[in-house]
Amino acid sequence: MDTKSPNTSDSWIYAPVVESLRWPESFDPMDSRNSARQRRWLRNRKLIAEDLKHEISVGLLQPGETAPLPLSGLTQSVQYFLQLRPWTSANSCEYSWSTVVDRPSQQDVGSRGQCSNLYVSALSESEELLCCSEMHGTSGGSHKLWFSVSIQSTEIAKDINSDAIQDWCLVVKAPLIISNFLPLAAEYSVLEMQSTGHFLACSRGVFLSGKTVKIYSADIRNPLFLSLLPQRGWLPIHVR
Repeated sequence: MDTKSPNTSDSWIYAPVVESLRWPESFDPMDSRNSARQRRWLRNRKLIAEDLKHEISVGLLQPGETAPLPLSGLTQSVQYFLQLRPWTSANSCEYSWSTVVDRPSQQDVGSRGQCSNLYVSALSESEELLCCSEMHGTSGGSHKLWFSVSIQSTEIAKDINSDAIQDWCLVVKAPLIISNFLPLAAEYSVLEMQSTGHFLACSRGVFLSGKTVKIYSADIRNPLFLSLLPQRGWLPIHVR
């Protein structure tokens, strides 16, 4: 029972009629005209962490598939953030769960670190960059895969008496995509400049006319250089 809020000795508040009761203010309890009274009971609850799910699995998504996020990730009293990691049966490499990193436009001078997590209960329209590191045993490897996440919203219900209901969609894609609109195949290579000034080959190969190459191994925060050589007898030349 709430014994601290009322200013009466018996923890009740009094008023002439029920409609006049205004907690915790009280009329004179000794006045016989104050025939209505009220008191407040308190009920304490304790959060038991073991009852909450600290991780909700969405499942394995194949390329091009979509999956709804569980509603329990929004209804429980803890905040959930989205993580992903690549997997393929043809590759024995194991990668860590993704972390959100700063995009080039978000970086402060001299700063390049992790930023806030991708909370599914507090989404806003944006483009986020995720990084997954290759794992060797118990330590992380130097090879990384990068993913771009586009967070989009669509209004699915709106009227003059209520705010619009937002339907959120998270699209995971390659951070760098190269399309070949030439009428012939072309050999390509993508080089990433390191902080030491050296170049790291991120991807190279040959793609046909009308095809697209998705590159996940390039850190788009660093300067990237594209080399393209059309096939069928074309030769590279250096122009000063």
